[in-house]
Amino acid sequence: MDRGNKAPKLYGNKKSRIFMDLKGRMLFLTFRLNRFFVALEFVGDGAGMPAFMSLDPRAYGVPDPSLTFLPEPVDVRTSCNGLLCCQGRTAYGPCYICNPANEQWKELPKPDGDHGPDPAVVLVFEPSIMNFTANYKLVSPFPSELGEYKFEVYSSDRGSWRTSGEIRFDDNEKLLPKTGVHVNGIVYWLSTRGVTSFDLNSELCRLFSSNLENLGMINGKLCAACIRNQKLIVFMLTNPQSHTRRRAAVKTWTRILPEIKLDSTLPVESTTCPCNYSGRYCDGHNQLRIVFVGDVVVLRKRNSYYCIDMNKKASNCLGEYIIHPYERFVGYVNGLVNLY
Repeated sequence: MDRGNKAPKLYGNKKSRIFMDLKGRMLFLTFRLNRFFVALEFVGDGAGMPAFMSLDPRAYGVPDPSLTFLPEPVDVRTSCNGLLCCQGRTAYGPCYICNPANEQWKELPKPDGDHGPDPAVVLVFEPSIMNFTANYKLVSPFPSELGEYKFEVYSSDRGSWRTSGEIRFDDNEKLLPKTGVHVNGIVYWLSTRGVTSFDLNSELCRLFSSNLENLGMINGKLCAACIRNQKLIVFMLTNPQSHTRRRAAVKTWTRILPEIKLDSTLPVESTTCPCNYSGRYCDGHNQLRIVFVGDVVVLRKRNSYYCIDMNKKASNCLGEYIIHPYERFVGYVNGLVNLY
């Protein structure tokens, strides 16, 4: 089932609301500003609704941040260039591709394989300047009955799923949901053994040895961010075609950008840590951790969120949000694209 275009709505934040026709130039110009948003999904008991946290107070929001225009409550699984992939919370758990900016959506057919209740699915969508109709793919790895991983790919051009012939055999490996990133025709996931990739063209799977975490794309390159000794450090994948069989001869990851000393970058907090630890870093709920990696890095400490500009070595406090401690972040950018 698909949902068609709706009547024009008011788009904006609390301080500024502008009436924009979905077919008008004003909407096009507004979205061409590429204001960035991070979609914040509440998980845990499944009762929470998706919400949106803006990294720019001047940016315009979306008409329905809770995505109630979809036919059922959903969990946000992945995002790419203005499109979201959501999964319904019914027993079947159908996948929906939607554009929150114009509230268009499409329900995908049921895949052949069992992708499970929390699939490590990745949405692949590269918009074209001359084409506002979305042509996208959805890549979903899933374990079979024998324990090996298979890869099923949905193509909007075909309108159907297809299982790749590539099979990854490793009983000790698990691909982690919500960690997938698409970069230059290759999809990467964090796994229990490092970083696993799937090439969309060759349909070959590789394993990269790594103890890094928090994957993202910066300047068109796969990057990983981590916090070491109170410093924020970003690494870039140097050789996408290398893997563990050649790791002795090829350097896989290279540190990029100047490291950020977090103690001098983030503002000093006046609140007392509930665990009575006097330092900035401690275990549990008070630990400073990375929740998103992209053109900026988003950190969370307790209920406070910070946006770090690695190039400017500057931070911006996004505010405090009382939310579920096991929320997951999905990067989202408003875009003018039609699903049909």
